[in-house]
Amino acid sequence: MPKAIVFEVDGTLVDTNVLRARAWQEALARYGRQVRLPRVLAQMARMGDQFLSVFLPEDEYLRYADELASFHRALFHEEYLHKVRPFLGAPELLRHLREEGWRIALASTADPDELEHYIELLGVEDLIDARTTDAEVDRNRLHEEIPAEAIRLLGLDATDDTLAIAAVPYDVEGAVRLGMRCVGLVCGGFTDEELHSAGAIAVFGTPRDLLTRYAESPLAALG
Repeated sequence: MPKAIVFEVDGTLVDTNVLRARAWQEALARYGRQVRLPRVLAQMARMGDQFLSVFLPEDEYLRYADELASFHRALFHEEYLHKVRPFLGAPELLRHLREEGWRIALASTADPDELEHYIELLGVEDLIDARTTDAEVDRNRLHEEIPAEAIRLLGLDATDDTLAIAAVPYDVEGAVRLGMRCVGLVCGGFTDEELHSAGAIAVFGTPRDLLTRYAESPLAALG
């Protein structure tokens, strides 16, 4: 039976996906690329941080990708980070899971300082058994390496011991490739169909929805 839940954070516990996409949209505009917000979100859904290769010719990608990513990071911190809010029910869901005996890990593509900010917003420092970000793993395989590192930090030997919860198809696919069962949440801005297609075994609305319907969820069956 699973012993732990690995949560993706962006779009799952905190409402960041649209804010982060807007920062990318502004960053791309600075480099001469006018891109509509839905297209940015759609590419983030499938390619994570590698999505810049879709919007830049290969020579510009090789030349500017790191610089553009740094600009985006600074812009997000200055203009958008203070606007991030937890999804309704997120802290209560984590507390209920601990009461049910689950161990909890956070696996995030956010910067370490962003993740700490989100944990403070959620008020769940005492509930977290492990946390990891893209700073600790191979950035070429974030969708797999971040949850894998979270599993290692929990001291578990196999993905059979864990369940993942994510809100972006890219993250669902990575968890599934690791052999994890994954529950999807549509609060990240993606549809039931997109999350099921990515491999989610069940899909709910928000953390509050999952908590309200906990008894009918895979968490209750597997916990």
